[in-house]
Amino acid sequence: MNIDEFLEFMGKVKVYDLTQPLSVHTPPWPSYIPLSVQYFKRIAGAHMGQGANGQVITTSHHVGTHMDGEIHFHASGRSIGEVPIEEWIGPGVVVDISDEVGDYDLYSPEMLMKKADIRKGDILIINTGYHRYAWDQPESDEVRYFVKHPGPDPEFHKWA
Repeated sequence: MNIDEFLEFMGKVKVYDLTQPLSVHTPPWPSYIPLSVQYFKRIAGAHMGQGANGQVITTSHHVGTHMDGEIHFHASGRSIGEVPIEEWIGPGVVVDISDEVGDYDLYSPEMLMKKADIRKGDILIINTGYHRYAWDQPESDEVRYFVKHPGPDPEFHKWA
C-alpha cells in the first residue's frame, strides 16, 4: 500500500483511537522500566519566543498502548516490524463481553461469535471491560488490570 492508497482509504473509514494516556505516570508492565524524560537542554523563549528543548526519552516496550508481534507469543512468529501495515488496516468488529467475564476468566471463539458477526480477516477488538481498572480510571486497580484480566482460552490462537 503506497501513501496515496493509504490516504484514500483513510478518507473513507471511521478511525478509533484506542490509545491510553502516556506520561511518566503511566505504569509499565510489572518489573519493566517505566517511561522517563530527562532534559539535557532547555532554553524556552530565549530570543523572540524561539526556544529549544532537548530530551532523552527512555522506555521499555510495555508502557502504554502498544501492539505485540507474534514472536512475543511464540518463537517462530513475526516481529512487529515484519507484519505488513495492510494487516493492521481493514474492517473491524468490536465484541463487548464485559458482562460475561470476570477475574481470570477465559473467553472462547464461540463466546465471541454469539455476540457478533466475525468474518475471516476482520480486525477484532474484544472489550472485556477491564480498562475500567486502568491507572487513570475512577475504579483503578492495577492488580486486576495487569494480572487478573480475562484472556483467550488455549485453543483461541488456532481460530484467530
